[in-house]
Amino acid sequence: MKKFNISLAVAAITFGALALPAGAASAADLGGWQEGSGAYSTAPSELSVSEVAPFASVRHTGQAEEKVVSGTTNKRAKGWTTWVGVYHYTTAQMERSGSVATSSGRQWGTNGTQAISPWLKATPNLGKGSARTYYGR
Repeated sequence: MKKFNISLAVAAITFGALALPAGAASAADLGGWQEGSGAYSTAPSELSVSEVAPFASVRHTGQAEEKVVSGTTNKRAKGWTTWVGVYHYTTAQMERSGSVATSSGRQWGTNGTQAISPWLKATPNLGKGSARTYYGR
């Protein structure tokens, strides 16, 4: 019984009530990664014990990649989610000026998923954009 309470306490602390971040693709997104600020979770705190258990096993990472083509910087987002035994999705997107500029769309699978957004060309007026990834089920 003690071990169960400790696990539940860790899950509750890790996935406490958080507001859906600005720019989250939808309320179905349970977490993700944002360039400059790192990982976050939007899992609701009112989950039952049976609903909390799957969140304890999810791992999500994201990164931004850049390359220069003909003197112009191009950038894309990449995301990976490992969630053993759970059908889920990963989405990678580039955002610029508060809007989605490019998106991988939801990449669905069980156990592990990867998403890579299309390259976004930097512009003098709008810059390079910001990479962001999401996961959910």
